[in-house]
Amino acid sequence: MYLAHFSLDQEPFSIAPDPAFLFLSDVHNEALAHLTYGFTHGGFVLVTGEVGTGKTTLLRNLLHRTPPELDVAFILNPRLTVRELLESVCDEIGIRYDNTKTTSVKQYIDVLNRHVLQSRRDGRSSVLIIDEAQNLSPAVLEQIRLLTNLETNDKKLLRIILLGQPELAAMLAQTELRQLAQRITARYHLSSLSRAEAHAYVKHRLHLAGGHPGIFSSRAMNTLYALAQGTPRLINVIADRAMLGAYVEGVHVVTPKLVKTGAREVLGAPPRRRATLWWLASATAVLIALISSLWVYLGNQPGTALAPTAALDHVAPPAVVVQTPPLQRPAPTERVMAEPDRTTAAPTQPSIIVEAIVEPIPSPITVVPVARPSVATVTAAEPTDPSAFGAQKGALLLPIEDSVPAANVVRPPGGTFVNHRRAYQAVFAAWGVDYPLESPRIPCDFAPLAGLQCLRKEGSWSELIALNKPVVLELWDTGSNPYFGALVAGNGDLFRLSLGTRDEIIRPQDLRNHWLGSYVVLWQTPPEYAGSQREGDMHPTVEWLHAALAQIDPGSDLGDPEPVFTPALHRSLLAFQRREGLLADGVAGPMTWIRLSDRINSPSPALITR
Repeated sequence: MYLAHFSLDQEPFSIAPDPAFLFLSDVHNEALAHLTYGFTHGGFVLVTGEVGTGKTTLLRNLLHRTPPELDVAFILNPRLTVRELLESVCDEIGIRYDNTKTTSVKQYIDVLNRHVLQSRRDGRSSVLIIDEAQNLSPAVLEQIRLLTNLETNDKKLLRIILLGQPELAAMLAQTELRQLAQRITARYHLSSLSRAEAHAYVKHRLHLAGGHPGIFSSRAMNTLYALAQGTPRLINVIADRAMLGAYVEGVHVVTPKLVKTGAREVLGAPPRRRATLWWLASATAVLIALISSLWVYLGNQPGTALAPTAALDHVAPPAVVVQTPPLQRPAPTERVMAEPDRTTAAPTQPSIIVEAIVEPIPSPITVVPVARPSVATVTAAEPTDPSAFGAQKGALLLPIEDSVPAANVVRPPGGTFVNHRRAYQAVFAAWGVDYPLESPRIPCDFAPLAGLQCLRKEGSWSELIALNKPVVLELWDTGSNPYFGALVAGNGDLFRLSLGTRDEIIRPQDLRNHWLGSYVVLWQTPPEYAGSQREGDMHPTVEWLHAALAQIDPGSDLGDPEPVFTPALHRSLLAFQRREGLLADGVAGPMTWIRLSDRINSPSPALITR
C-alpha cells in the first residue's frame, strides 16, 4: 500500500524468511558459521535463539547455497513419532522403503544406512536439519541420537543440525538426554541485535527494497529498538505498521510517535507498570514510617531495652555472590565476547560470567601488557620459544612424557568462585600476565588491560587442538552447575589440566564425560583494536590487517598499507580465509585476527609445543 509513497520496489519489512534480505550482524555471522560447519564438517550442531531472532532466515540462506553433492532432509514440523521421523528423512533424501504398516524402525534404519554408505562411495553426503526442534519428543530425540551412530571408522555418515528456541537447550540439559548432549560438536545461542546493529538492520532492509535509508529518523530508530528489544521479527512488524501510519498521514519520514503508535497496534497496549511501581513505592514508604514510629515508641517506654544503634556498625555485611541458579546446564544467552560497539571511541568488553562480590578494593594493579604484533617490523621470525612465557616455562612440574594419569582426575575442585578465577589465572600466566585473584575486575574485563580479549567458543576437541592455545574449559560433573579448569600444556597424548589449586595430567578421553564443548580462549588483539572490520571501514586496525596480509602473501597487489578497507583488501582476506578453512565472509573477526597473528609469528603461547 505504501510502496509508491516511499518509492520502494518491494516491502522492506516482510516477516517471511527471505534469504535476499539476510542481515549478518556479528551474532548472526557466528550462527551462520556454526550452520556452515554442520553442512561441511559433519557432526551434530545445535543452534538456539529466542522467537524472531532470525534462525530460520539464516537456515534458508544456507539452503539457498546447498552444494550439489549434498542431500538435505529438511523437517519443518517436528511433532512426529519415531516412525514418522524416519519416513520423513527417507522421503526428503529420496530413499525408497517399504511403506506397509508392518515396517519396523530397524527396517527404516537399515535402508537409511545402506543409502548413506552408498552416497559416501559416490562422493556424496547427507544432512538432516530439523527446525523448531524444541517440539521434539524425548523418544524422537533418542532416535536422533541413534542416527548419529551411522558412521564409518573415520567419518559420520549423517550430519545433523537442530534449530530451536531456548527450551531445546533446557531439554538437552536433562540427565536422561545427557548422551545426546555430549554428542553435540558445536552449539550456539543466537541473541538479539544491539542498538547499533538494529539501526544498520533497518537501513539495510530499506536499501534492499529500493528506499532511502533516512525514511526512519534517528530518534524513531532508537524508539523502534527500545520497543522491539533488538528482535528482528518485532522490528519488522512495528516498522511495517509505522510506515503504513506515515503513508496515512501523508508524511515521508517516520517519527517516534508513529513508531509508538504502530507498536500499540501490533503488540497491544503495554502493561501499566508505572502505576504499579508508584503503588509499591508508596506502600513501602508507609510501612517504613510505621516501623520507625513503633521503634521510637518502644524506645521511650520504661523497662524496654533496645540494642544500641552503634553496635550495628560492627556487624560485618555478608558477602554477596551472584551465581548461576542451581538448574541444569544453562544455554548460553549471548555471544560471550560480543564485539565492542564500533561507534564509541573506547569500546569496553562485556563479561563472560556475571560475578559480584562485596570485597575490599586492593591496591592498584600492575599489568604487564602482552607485546602486540607489529606487522611493520615483523620479518621471517623464528618460531616463538615457549620458554618466553612465564607459566608455560614453569607450569610443568614434571615432563608430561614422564607423568602417568591418575583415575578420576577431573573431579571438581571446591569453591566455584575462586577456582573459576584460578582457571583464568593459569591461562593469563601462559601469556606472561599476572591476574590477581583478588582483582576487582572479572577476568574478561581484565584482559583488555593486557592487550587481550576473551572469546567463548563451542566446538570439538579437534578444533581446540587446531586452535593450539591454552584455554579455560567449562566442565560438568553430577552437580547442577559447571566448574572450570585450564588446559595449559600438552604433547598431543597427555595434557596438564589446572583445577583449582592442583594440576592433573590427563588424557583427552578423561574429559569425555565432563567437557561438552564449551571453552574460552584468550587472544592477542592488533593495535588499537575496536572489533570486527569489513569492506568500507576506516580504522587503524585495517592498516595492520593490510600489512599482515601483504606479509603472508607477498605476491598480492595490495600496495602500501592504509587504514581503509578496500575491495582489494576484501578479496585478499577472502582468499586467506579460504586457505585457512575459516568462514569466508570477508570480515576480519576474532578467528581471523587469531589466525593472522599466528601466521606472522607474533608471540603467543602454544597448547602443544611442536
